[in-house]
Amino acid sequence: MMTALRTHPAAGVAALAVLLAACAASTPTWERFDPPPPGATLEYAQRNTGSYGKDIQFTATRGDTSWKGAPAVSMASSLGTTTVQHPQGGTWAVLARDGKPMLSFEPPISAPFPMKVGASFTRRHAMTMHASGKVVEYDLACKVEGYEKVTVRAGTFDAFRIRCTTTIGNDETWWISPAVGGLVKTVLKRDAANPFGPGTQEQELVSRAGARSAG
Repeated sequence: MMTALRTHPAAGVAALAVLLAACAASTPTWERFDPPPPGATLEYAQRNTGSYGKDIQFTATRGDTSWKGAPAVSMASSLGTTTVQHPQGGTWAVLARDGKPMLSFEPPISAPFPMKVGASFTRRHAMTMHASGKVVEYDLACKVEGYEKVTVRAGTFDAFRIRCTTTIGNDETWWISPAVGGLVKTVLKRDAANPFGPGTQEQELVSRAGARSAG
């Protein structure tokens, strides 16, 4: 004789609560941004449409610099541009080949730290387009939606997935890995209201050298 196995509803709720608690406990908190070590090189590939331009592949090499008298991290691209970052995370400026700023941001564009799943913030920024001198103000709203494994050409990494939107027409998803000290994948969209025009970009990490081991 077969006896049906039945679970009391309260037992099911309790089991679910234990499972959720275990999942929450296994999700880490990234306390402080830690960029790639000096000299590390990250290679990326982009698939672009519209205002983002043509498909490209490039390397970015970590260095040290300053911005308005403050210590900063530099990521010098093989395309000739350099991104200037706050040491604790965030983009201050993008420089042209001659070292002059093309774009700058105040405060620097950054993900929230300490970083944990469920964290969110809204921050007002001023973006200066230095060629025209135009300053565009916008709000950036971000939420850390998950912590997951993401596979790109460089390998598989544990990464935080962050979704951001802006009042100037950006919809962006970033996968940022503590092991890499930066982005491993991005999916970006600009709508017709964006000052640069509409377009899409998908970027992934292709390879890295002189960096920390994968997580």
